[in-house]
Amino acid sequence: MFKVVCIGAGKLANQLMPVLEEAECEVMQVYNRTTKPAEALAGKLKNASFTSSISEINPEADLFFLAVSDDAISIVADQLLSIISPSAIVLHCSGSLGLDVLPFKRKAAFYPLQSFSIDHQVSWRWIPLIITTTDEDIWTILDEIAGAISTSVYRMTDEQKSVLHVAAVFTNNFSNHMLTLAEKICVDHQLPFEMLKPLILETFSKAILNGPGENQTGPAVRGDQKTIEKHLALIKDDAEMTDIYKAITNSIISTYQ
Repeated sequence: MFKVVCIGAGKLANQLMPVLEEAECEVMQVYNRTTKPAEALAGKLKNASFTSSISEINPEADLFFLAVSDDAISIVADQLLSIISPSAIVLHCSGSLGLDVLPFKRKAAFYPLQSFSIDHQVSWRWIPLIITTTDEDIWTILDEIAGAISTSVYRMTDEQKSVLHVAAVFTNNFSNHMLTLAEKICVDHQLPFEMLKPLILETFSKAILNGPGENQTGPAVRGDQKTIEKHLALIKDDAEMTDIYKAITNSIISTYQ
């Protein structure tokens, strides 16, 4: 049984720590810079203590998961350097950062390819877990833990993981922003956004089943310039949305024509 200390008590930590316990890890402690989130997460776990003081972090854990924002990883890592055992494994969970942000001999990245929310539980069995490490011993340990959580475990280099993170941003962040803009159009014109929900489900279902490239539709792929101009006229008062419409339209045209 591997002993774990969780650094951070945000969205990822709240979902990852309970499944680590299900994978037979012992989450000993939760640290967060403010006490209340650390206490709340510790309360969800079997026997975890909590602290908001770096100096009180338990140095005896086998694994230290840095489930903090990308900007905070190197800062927290530097603070941990004089506290934890040299034999411990320190992991960050960032999709974009490499191993070089961790000033430890035994280190790795443990990146779940998913978007997390406090109030929405995910199914970990289907979440790809990407592990980055140059140490075969660490790979063996993390592969065992990850395999108890998910059916999709991958070993990648820093560069491969960063490229995957870019693709994830297009998949999740950018597509969600497109939906936000669609909702704004509906609201601005007193139309129910709910009417678009069946289309959203159909679009993403077909992308998953058939691949997105096989399912592109719309005026841009048809070369329907009259409809494109009509759309631009309808949103002409919103310069930012007009620029986005033109950029995406031109990208579709260059891809399919």
